[in-house]
Amino acid sequence: MYCQRFGSSLCMGDCSTLKILGIHDGHTATACLLDNGSITTALSEERLTRNKGQGGFPAHAIQHIMQTNHISANDIDVVALTGFLAPLTNIGEYRRGRQKYFPQLVKLYPGNPRKIIASTVYWGKKYRLRNSRLKGHLERIGLPFERIRLVEHHQTHAATAYFLSPFYQNRQKTLVITLDGSGDGLAGTVSIVDEKGNWSRLHNISTFDSLGMVYSRVTQYLAMKPWEHEFKLMGMAPYASPEYAEKVFTILHNCLKLSESGLSFVNQKRLWGNSMLEYFKEVLFGHRFDAVAAGVQLLHERLLVPFVDNWIRKTGVHTVAVAGGCFMNIKANKLLMDLDSIEDLFVMPSCGDDSCAIGAALWEYEQNRQPGTKDISRLEGLYWGPEFSDAEIEKALGFYSDTIKFERSADIEKKSAELLADHKIIGRMSGRMEWGSRALGNRSIIANGSRLQNIRKLNAAIKMRDFWMPFAPSIKWERRHDYALIEKDIPAYHMVMGYASTPLAREHLIAALHPYDFTMRPQFVKKEINPAYHRLISEYEKITGFGGILNTSFNLHGWPIVCSPEDAITTFLKSDLDFLTINDYLIYKS
Repeated sequence: MYCQRFGSSLCMGDCSTLKILGIHDGHTATACLLDNGSITTALSEERLTRNKGQGGFPAHAIQHIMQTNHISANDIDVVALTGFLAPLTNIGEYRRGRQKYFPQLVKLYPGNPRKIIASTVYWGKKYRLRNSRLKGHLERIGLPFERIRLVEHHQTHAATAYFLSPFYQNRQKTLVITLDGSGDGLAGTVSIVDEKGNWSRLHNISTFDSLGMVYSRVTQYLAMKPWEHEFKLMGMAPYASPEYAEKVFTILHNCLKLSESGLSFVNQKRLWGNSMLEYFKEVLFGHRFDAVAAGVQLLHERLLVPFVDNWIRKTGVHTVAVAGGCFMNIKANKLLMDLDSIEDLFVMPSCGDDSCAIGAALWEYEQNRQPGTKDISRLEGLYWGPEFSDAEIEKALGFYSDTIKFERSADIEKKSAELLADHKIIGRMSGRMEWGSRALGNRSIIANGSRLQNIRKLNAAIKMRDFWMPFAPSIKWERRHDYALIEKDIPAYHMVMGYASTPLAREHLIAALHPYDFTMRPQFVKKEINPAYHRLISEYEKITGFGGILNTSFNLHGWPIVCSPEDAITTFLKSDLDFLTINDYLIYKS
């Protein structure tokens, strides 16, 4: 049928409803479905292919969306594709592609390098939809090109920050800030959304002046994986000597500073991409690895926090929503939360590029919806992934019957609480999988957080990860003030905020705190958001008096978080987990 909204035959049915398929085809490729303002499904490709950080076109995720929502390509009104410029899909492209040749371009054309980057985006946008591989993927799904809308990378981040915040629901004037490494030639944006929902972009930051790129290149210098292991540097930072950390900070600050106005960043050394990495190899050589981690963390905090503060003071807008990979840094987020100039703050959960698919869908929904259609639904839980039936679970259990035993529990939450109280460590798979990089109880490894010995067991025999990395607590919402020092009661349901801990937390949850500075990255568990997980912690509290447990993602180091029963069972068998629960099934080794 002909649709007045689009001027073409895009709408397949009632124009009072709108189905948007959001796609991010870069690294950590992701797809989501926004149906009449509600996110029904969101899933990263890595969870299905079992290849961590899987990039490229998320064909498996889209197929899952179609099947579970019982829709076909004809039911999709708009395909919201992230990025004017084809995104990088893996770290190899980071070394071989644009970053490799950019220094030569700067030498050949020694004018403003920011214009070179902007020109690359301009021409890249013209060829974005001509890519034969992308065309092939879309044709196999059956999506005509006239339904595709390109959404600028940083607009997708901004869309998640605002539309999923309570400020959108309350129609509050909001300062929206995005910061990351690079996307469509930018590393950040500053916008204001007024009470009527009108957007005004005030400032763009070129990727040439990227705060996020400095952090990623330092990560790479330390032989860790950029775009993924930055959190390891953040976890290592507290261990360093302040004196040595300051020396590294000074070196890095010579590369990137705040502008004179304090409203942007300035690349002092005119280094970008591979040339920046080569420079770090020269100037950071001989500095201890922990000092390097602490130095780049200091740079991140000392530039990001005043940058945000300066924009608040310039605009007079004290309600702030932020997104983009730089805001995955929970230490910096804590400092933002403590700013006197911020009255209310929303940090988009898991706000790296896997959120771009969601942001693209949200933006296109708001651009194209008719008067009278529903507002975007309020964000609560992030449980947008697959779930599995009893038949599917029992089929998987039967396949491994030689190596495991199982029983169905009449009260799996109470049984799990009893096992945790006895210091058993459990892999928990329950209901729909969480979207994003944080495990929020439904695909988690859980443990008693009161015993430090559990850290060693988790690190050495189960998670098989770096010894210095902290775990995190899941805390009952009702007990949050018992364990976290909270000055502003900003909701923290998704492990995106950092807090100092109370003395009681160091008794009840010592294994779930940072081992050096006793800070925490909590998930405050509300009954309304995840009733089963809330009940498990409540049952545990009845036995121990502790209102929180240790929670870490259910995966082995280097692997994606488990998705299916088969993933959970194989991870269980390859580790020293004591028990596995899948919905109501209690599983143990033969």
